[in-house]
Amino acid sequence: MILGMSATDFELALAVVAMTVLTLLAYRLGHRWTLKSQWVETGVLAVSIGLAFVLAWSYFGRLVWAEAISSSSVLYWSNVTPIALGFTSGLVGHTRGLRRAFRPVVTACLMVLAIGYVVTPIARPVLFPLTLDAVPKWNRGVCMQSHAASCAPAAAVTLLKHHGINTSEHSMADACLSSTLGTAPLGLYRGLKTTAEDHGYEARVAKRDPSEWLDSDQLPNVALVSFEAMPGMPMDNRFLGSRFSGHVITVLGRTDGGRWLIGDPAVGKISWSDEELRRRITGEAIYLSPQK
Repeated sequence: MILGMSATDFELALAVVAMTVLTLLAYRLGHRWTLKSQWVETGVLAVSIGLAFVLAWSYFGRLVWAEAISSSSVLYWSNVTPIALGFTSGLVGHTRGLRRAFRPVVTACLMVLAIGYVVTPIARPVLFPLTLDAVPKWNRGVCMQSHAASCAPAAAVTLLKHHGINTSEHSMADACLSSTLGTAPLGLYRGLKTTAEDHGYEARVAKRDPSEWLDSDQLPNVALVSFEAMPGMPMDNRFLGSRFSGHVITVLGRTDGGRWLIGDPAVGKISWSDEELRRRITGEAIYLSPQK
């Protein structure tokens, strides 16, 4: 315990403060950085804006970051979007290609976005809290989700149970920073990592190709999949939006006939063909392995 907080919560708070400071420093750097050529200045601003929004829509909260950063707070340590937005807002303040009267407004809008991306991961569970059953409901070894947006914590409970770790959907939702808007992939990683480490396991990112899971001892795992969006289901965060709904399942294993055994927190234990799995999977999955 540090200052009344767990080590995990302290690291999360430290990451929030660090990213806030870096965002402000990035703003200062952008504000002080000047170029002689107006065309080059405008080009740098355009690239900076484009980079900020690509990071925001394509890489924010994605599991790819956990392959390089093993911290449970990777959701924040990888959150470079506000830094890019802070730098961009600093550039806007003196960009000659933009009318002077518009500069303060654009700068303010970009800084509001930057601050929003800093606080979003911890603000969503507070602003949009999940109301979940205190006691998990099980169906043939699968923890059933008690809310349309709680598939990730429910799937995590099923995976942990297979490793002899008992927990609840409610506890995992807190650890995963889940909300009624869903769970970020790195939030799911955080929840699994913090819970598993207390029981001698560590969370790892699985290979993107399902055919390698069995030989690499990466089953069971929790995997992110996509379906056609249905009314009321949380939407997956994709570049320029998406018509597909994000969902999390537990891949329990594979039969001798080649079908995949699936623990779907929405319907229970089912099986998918290899073609069905490959059509639906996003390539992001997490498994547990004993600590070395």
